[in-house]
Amino acid sequence: MIPESLKDHKELLNKLEQHANIVLYNEEDALRRSQLLRLYADEVGFPITEKTAAILLLRAQGAVSGVCLPRMRGEKMDTTPTPWVWEGVIMAGTFNLLVAPPKVGKSALMVGMISAWFHGEEFYLGQRLHGNCPNIYIVGTDQPESDWHTLFKREGLVDREGNMAGPVEMLWHTGAPLHLTEGGIAHLGEIAAANPGSFFLLDSYHSCVAALGIDEATSAFDGPARQLAEALAPHKATLAMIHHTNKSVSGGNATNASRGSNALPAAASLTILMNWFKQPAEGQTQNDYRVVLKTQGRAKGTTLLIELQDDGWIHHGDGESVLAAEAIQEASDELQGRQADIFDYLCDRWAAGEFPVTTTELQDVAKCNASKINRALRALEKKSLARQEGQLEPLVSGGRPQLLWVPNTPSLESGENRGTRGTTSRASYEIRGYSPFSLSSPTSGGGVAEGVLPPTPGTPVELHRNGDWSNGWVVVDASNADSVKAAKLGNTNITVGSLRWDLDVRLCQSSPFKAAPEPTDIYDPFDF
Repeated sequence: MIPESLKDHKELLNKLEQHANIVLYNEEDALRRSQLLRLYADEVGFPITEKTAAILLLRAQGAVSGVCLPRMRGEKMDTTPTPWVWEGVIMAGTFNLLVAPPKVGKSALMVGMISAWFHGEEFYLGQRLHGNCPNIYIVGTDQPESDWHTLFKREGLVDREGNMAGPVEMLWHTGAPLHLTEGGIAHLGEIAAANPGSFFLLDSYHSCVAALGIDEATSAFDGPARQLAEALAPHKATLAMIHHTNKSVSGGNATNASRGSNALPAAASLTILMNWFKQPAEGQTQNDYRVVLKTQGRAKGTTLLIELQDDGWIHHGDGESVLAAEAIQEASDELQGRQADIFDYLCDRWAAGEFPVTTTELQDVAKCNASKINRALRALEKKSLARQEGQLEPLVSGGRPQLLWVPNTPSLESGENRGTRGTTSRASYEIRGYSPFSLSSPTSGGGVAEGVLPPTPGTPVELHRNGDWSNGWVVVDASNADSVKAAKLGNTNITVGSLRWDLDVRLCQSSPFKAAPEPTDIYDPFDF
């Protein structure tokens, strides 16, 4: 038996669902839809919250749209490989989320990529560009028009009169914004329908949804982004959306670094994280302007080390190798005592001819027993500074096999290539021998400024590391003042490359060598 009260309540809920369909057909504004449904609920004596109204409207919208036809068993599935716009960085025909701290160069990177794509370059910052550049639509609500003009002018996307040129068909900016309201999303969907395969750059997500009053910490924060992606997806449009990191997370992956709820990076097919290669210490200024770019998502990951200069971005090579070399260098600099002595000896033997070292040999070096040597070697192994590589079999007289150890030192190629851009006329290649912070004029073909002799190999120098200048280094190669190579004093196997003269490296202010002792007694062979 069904009570009469339950029947009445069901009829009341059915009326609300029917009225939700009526509201959906007769009102386009999402806010007005919710308010109209709530007003009707008040009239029939069944008040509802805004959340309940939103759920009823979503159910009504699903009933109107119907259910898509699924892929059935036995049918051929789509095996098309993952398409790329920019190999390893931007996927084509889907939602890409670029996350970075403020002022790290997010907008400049995307405009530079668009320009290289438009000018027919095959590669940008070492990664291949695919296909022809389509129509570009930029929702740049986060910046004024003057800032966009500066970026466009540097990348050759304006004509001589200052008019917007190139592939950018439309630009919204702070003075003429577009927000991700229902009307704004519908408008972008209409543009994508009229221009299949277009590229949409949204900068930034926060500025485009701020007018909606959505709390960043809630799971509803990704709602407009998902709706926009759904509106663009049927037309094979590519969406690149820029978002900011939170204050507490400066590195790691883009999902954890993304400001607000993790629902937004979860909605993207690929997330890209940009961050400073070296964070300045508290109260210090940013001296190292290299940027690490990492990708994470439903495709292979990519790591790049890049830098924004006055005339655009340059490529420093594979980011993974540079990060690994930097980690090894920092770990070796922090070694003390027995571990430092053992590691230095391993490096010396390896530099002399790639000779492995036995534990017995290290006992003579460190002046301690085998157990202490083994503990020190295992500690170096955990720090990724040394590794076991084979063993020395016992002689005929017997005994135990001797383990052989070699150092994990930074690759000699790591950080050596300052990198190039493309082949267009917009300062395609890095100007060799000229730092953007130098007041001297650039030279042709590399080297320091005219009239200044480059430091010769073996010259003692200081490196700027962790906010301080530290000596104990010598020049290996300074033929290019913007790509100096230095080696650690007494251990030539540890090198650091891509150093800029007077910025990352300078002449020693005090000698790194110990002064020779003063002679106290002069030997005279004829003094009897």
